[in-house]
Amino acid sequence: MVPSKSICVAILMLMATLCLCEFRVARQASSCSAGAQCIPLRSCPSILNLLQVPTTSNLLRVREALCENRRGNLKVCCSSPPTMSVAPPPGTEGSLPARCGISLSSNRVFFGEFPPIGAYPWMAVLGFRSAGANGELEWKCGGALVSERYVLTAAHCVLPELQLEEIRLGEHNLQTVPDCNENRNCAPRHQSFKVASRSQIISHPNFDTRTPVSDDIALIRLDRKATLNNFVQPICLPDAQFNPKSFLGNQEAIVAGWGRTELGFDSNILKRTNIPLVETEKCQPLYNVRLNTDQLCFGGVGRRDSCNGDSGGPVFQADPRGINYLIGIVSFGNRCGEDPAIYTSVAPYRSWITQNMRP
Repeated sequence: MVPSKSICVAILMLMATLCLCEFRVARQASSCSAGAQCIPLRSCPSILNLLQVPTTSNLLRVREALCENRRGNLKVCCSSPPTMSVAPPPGTEGSLPARCGISLSSNRVFFGEFPPIGAYPWMAVLGFRSAGANGELEWKCGGALVSERYVLTAAHCVLPELQLEEIRLGEHNLQTVPDCNENRNCAPRHQSFKVASRSQIISHPNFDTRTPVSDDIALIRLDRKATLNNFVQPICLPDAQFNPKSFLGNQEAIVAGWGRTELGFDSNILKRTNIPLVETEKCQPLYNVRLNTDQLCFGGVGRRDSCNGDSGGPVFQADPRGINYLIGIVSFGNRCGEDPAIYTSVAPYRSWITQNMRP
């Protein structure tokens, strides 16, 4: 992929700071921390993500990662994708990708913004056929690619009465082919998939039984493997002991989708917004259903929110190395942009997900 203009500008800024400060390489490849390698800057997605937003602090973080600078050919200590902290049960995790959660870009969603094309390559959009749609697909739900063959979404998006017709990956603007940015740099055409049969859609067996809309999670097996590229990549699943509050710290999570906006209609272009994690105790009084420990509450600040049409879409964030993890799935809510909404926590379902995936 041709580097974006922002990355090129950031690299020039970085080079300028190195010259002004008479920078001397303090770390060679052998001094990178365990699990990191000294590789060319352009081959390290987590560092490239920092250069998409070339703030002073981000440039300093890039400088700290530098391990070699020979005639302007910069190399950085780049961490490998994280391994899970818990040993998986034998034979249950073979369908998960070894490489995941990597975006080569920086960064109805209420009061959101349009991310760069390819910023979130795990995004999926689900199209449905209905009698009143004049033969046109209605893009009612989102999802997240978790392997070459599977998309994770909400169970209420794949109810038997809904006619799921198409799943798209690598999509950005539903009305344009191909998707191009203002500099006329274009992404490959989106990839379209079908569901071979109803049996290829697996909803959690406890959906809507423990409490209303509980266990709102489902797997969709694509009719063929996705072709992975810079615009189509799986996101990482958290391990079973994942703690969203500890993981996020002072960060907010990201939610993205094509659903209803504050203007009252769905967006044809992918939108994203940051949403804060809210304690369940503060969220529960807003709902007349009992929330359980496998549900998360996000939003309710500054009218930033998901809404109708974003269901099934991912809530995610990157760790310090730039590896993105799927924290939650858009489930349901009250008033868009006003009350915090409810999301299915992904970590408690890791075993169920991997046990139901096959090559």
